[in-house]
Amino acid sequence: RLGRVQLVLDNRIAADSNYFCPMDTGNLQGSVFPILGTGELEWNAPYAKKQYYQGENKSKDSNPNASMQWFEHAKSRDLKEWENVANEEYNR
Repeated sequence: RLGRVQLVLDNRIAADSNYFCPMDTGNLQGSVFPILGTGELEWNAPYAKKQYYQGENKSKDSNPNASMQWFEHAKSRDLKEWENVANEEYNR
């Protein structure tokens, strides 16, 4: 049961975080995957770390919401919803 909840939650967090993830070709957004059983997500494009921590002025051409530290932006906006998603899935 908890594994299913974690998978649903990971997918939701990835989607919400990608809302703020910089995009040129889509490779960075497409590189996110859950580290199974840990509740951690990783964007594994070779340049992901640099994009996450450096360069405050992200291009907004392909994604007008692009920013550094996209997970943190999503978390500040969506944490309560993530809690709701996890609780709903757990209680299924």
